[in-house]
Amino acid sequence: MNKIGDSQIVEKFLEDNNMTYLFLLLANLEAERISNLPFSVKRILKGKVTTNALEHIAENDIPDYVVEVEDEDEDVT
Repeated sequence: MNKIGDSQIVEKFLEDNNMTYLFLLLANLEAERISNLPFSVKRILKGKVTTNALEHIAENDIPDYVVEVEDEDEDVT
């Protein structure tokens, strides 16, 4: 199938399923990203990884914890 046909199929699927599948897929990817962060970065997280991932996707705000920690380290020195 061509790209236009594929995207139409995906769009129809997402419309029919109220984008729940896409939300959960993105949350799963975010949970994986958070899980792969270094321990020094993960220690600033509050709560469970899955809860953080769901909140990030729901708020459409994916924080870059590594940059935040590096900025804090620079301020201390």
